[in-house]
Amino acid sequence: MTKDPYCLSEHANAHKARMLMAEKSIRHIPIKNNEDGLLIGMLSQKSVLSNAIKVINQRGLEKLEHEEKSIEVASIMDKSPAVFDVNDNIVNIAKNLLQQKSGCVAITENGKLVGVITSNDFVKLAVEQLVS
Repeated sequence: MTKDPYCLSEHANAHKARMLMAEKSIRHIPIKNNEDGLLIGMLSQKSVLSNAIKVINQRGLEKLEHEEKSIEVASIMDKSPAVFDVNDNIVNIAKNLLQQKSGCVAITENGKLVGVITSNDFVKLAVEQLVS
């Protein structure tokens, strides 16, 4: 699990999200409500890139940054991401990743986001188990 993942507010713009993903080499960003800090969505690299391609096709590459800055992540995020409690069974989490093909689940403790688990985390675990 990645503890204390990078998060954005629902009002952050798509450009900021794309730049954060590129700078930190991440593919998912939990989105939190400004008022209470609770998880309200998950932004995937796929959604950000899909939005960028749409903007480029409609407005051209030279307008991408300007257009992205006017699009809030709330409009392109997954509004009902998979959420598991920190004490949930890891096998159930893995099965969910396989079934939903989302690549990421949010992990909470007492309703508060504490981390994310990605499909990459399971690949790392498999490698560790195969090597040892």
